[in-house]
Amino acid sequence: MRVAMRKPRAQQRGFTVVELLIATLVFSVVLMIVTAGIIQVTRVYYKGVTEANTQSVARSISDVVGQAIQFSPGTVTPTPAVVIPGAQSYFCVGGTVYLYYQGYELIDVGANPAKHQTSHSIVAQPFAGGCAGSGFVNGRDLMSPKMRLSKVTVKNVGSDPNTYQVEVRVVYGDDDVLSNPTGANAACASVHAGTQFCAVSDLTTVVVKRVQ
Repeated sequence: MRVAMRKPRAQQRGFTVVELLIATLVFSVVLMIVTAGIIQVTRVYYKGVTEANTQSVARSISDVVGQAIQFSPGTVTPTPAVVIPGAQSYFCVGGTVYLYYQGYELIDVGANPAKHQTSHSIVAQPFAGGCAGSGFVNGRDLMSPKMRLSKVTVKNVGSDPNTYQVEVRVVYGDDDVLSNPTGANAACASVHAGTQFCAVSDLTTVVVKRVQ
């Protein structure tokens, strides 16, 4: 009688613990690289948005003041030579007074002077009589929240008494991401973290008064 011999079943081999550890390590490294890439792209995106908004506000202020000088009848009262950060300063163009707190960050709610924050930054409002600083009445703020007017200068230049230079410097960011936050030369601090929450826009223009 012939007995059939069974062939041995092929050996089945799974992953070893070492192989699983190596695979997990490789996956973790890839995941970390992808996460770092996403964070960097997000940072660049928000940095671009912040810079664009800051430039837009600085240009808007420069345009408002420049057009007022060109087309408003009356006297132009230049900005003061010395400005104390956080103290109310002003300049006038025609029948409009511009009240501003230089170097202080505009916050809608909960402004804290200890953090160099204010509820008004630069406000344009009409006045009656001579040019003089006064309280905020019914003017509109020309700045956006989280921004500060680092510098504004309106002065006569050249031999023509009707030619004026308007300089505006707008800075976005809290004190902790800025260097010299209340100064006229405020700038983004030289740190990597938080750079997407800081931007500076500096504009200078020369205008000629066309209406006396």
